Amino acid sequence: MALPAKRAEPGPWCNGLGAGAFDDVPSFTLAAYNATGPNANSTGAPLVLGTAGAIDGAEFWHFITEASWPYAVTYTSISLVNGTLIPNGEGTTPAQATTVDAGNSLEFVARNSAEPSKGAQIYCAVADTDPAGHGTGHPFLAVNGDTDSFSLCQSTFENVVWYKAAPNRGYNYDSCYPVKVQLIY
Repeated sequence: MALPAKRAEPGPWCNGLGAGAFDDVPSFTLAAYNATGPNANSTGAPLVLGTAGAIDGAEFWHFITEASWPYAVTYTSISLVNGTLIPNGEGTTPAQATTVDAGNSLEFVARNSAEPSKGAQIYCAVADTDPAGHGTGHPFLAVNGDTDSFSLCQSTFENVVWYKAAPNRGYNYDSCYPVKVQLIY
């Protein structure tokens, strides 16, 4: 009987996240789980990519709640490949993950010349291993080695996921509340 091949260790973007960290997941969606208040279900509010602006030849996308996005969803799933998030959707413009700094959203730039597999390698997934047994059963997303610094904040007409939310960053900081971003598959 042949043994399965040893799973490759995750890359350095997963350092410090423990034995439950992994950096390759073929297809999933994301949801924002309220970390301090009630949730309607075990997954939280579904997230989609909504536009964050555009310049000549490029569009910018970031994660918002599906409920605050009144249009058809362009990128229908996400893949995690070697520490970068890759948006997927039939007939879509290639989108590449950008770096994420404190006070900013998790953004992607979409343009014909984008190389999704060469996006910022800053993402990791971490199995929900709550020792008290109160977990949701869904892995958490980490950016820059951190699963605990996401917030959902009102930005004009949308509820956007921000990393290390801060005042005076172009969104309503007073509306922010902490969330765990979960991979749903």
